[in-house]
Amino acid sequence: MAPGSFAKILIKSVVVSYFLLTSLNNYAAFIDEQLSYSRVKIAYDEKYESIVSKLKNLDLEVSGFEVLLKAYKYEEELLVYVRNNMEDKWKIYDTLAFCSSSGTLGPKVSQGDMQIPEGYYHINHFNPYSNFFLSLGVSYPNKADLKKRPSRDKGGAIYIHGDCVTIGCIPLTDNVIKELYVLCALAKNYGQTSIGVHIFPFHLTSYKLEYASQQMPEHAEFWSNLKSTETYFDSLQIQKKITVTEAGDYSMN
Repeated sequence: MAPGSFAKILIKSVVVSYFLLTSLNNYAAFIDEQLSYSRVKIAYDEKYESIVSKLKNLDLEVSGFEVLLKAYKYEEELLVYVRNNMEDKWKIYDTLAFCSSSGTLGPKVSQGDMQIPEGYYHINHFNPYSNFFLSLGVSYPNKADLKKRPSRDKGGAIYIHGDCVTIGCIPLTDNVIKELYVLCALAKNYGQTSIGVHIFPFHLTSYKLEYASQQMPEHAEFWSNLKSTETYFDSLQIQKKITVTEAGDYSMN
């Protein structure tokens, strides 16, 4: 091997090692920072062993799992899925009940409409000092909302949170948000870069879609679009990447 080639390989190895170490330090810094808040520390102390046990029952380790959240407004339930971060298929971890609700079926359109959004989002904020005990931010409005909804002020600050009150968020009891918050924090801590929060008007069966579309035809096209991108997951529990077209529709890749 030429001396120059050996030097290049050595430099590449050092760079890779540096980025791996930096990533691990960033993960450790995240959980350490979160545990510096008293509410997160309380939640962690109460729920960590239960989380480890539930994951073990699903043949998962706390150091190598990911989380996916699917919410259904009509049924008022939040399905929590987990998977090994080296695999494609998701498994049900738990089904959580909303403890309050607001608005009606249909997407969020504007500030103050009391609507829980509908569409494909992700957690964009871990809030350890929330007014509602603990809260997980939802990335509304997304690109589809920005393209499809005519209102200039589409609103925001949508969270999954405790305290059982809502004007467009997804509320859970304080006891339930403790476990969900720690579960998501652990997934992020060990490398999950984006935790999906997918919100639907109802379970998208053909019967429910047909009936709801007859009752609220203004949303029929949008709901059909959601069904077209969600049927694959419902069948196989494998989540394909969802993108947004130039027209503001969801598309499965």
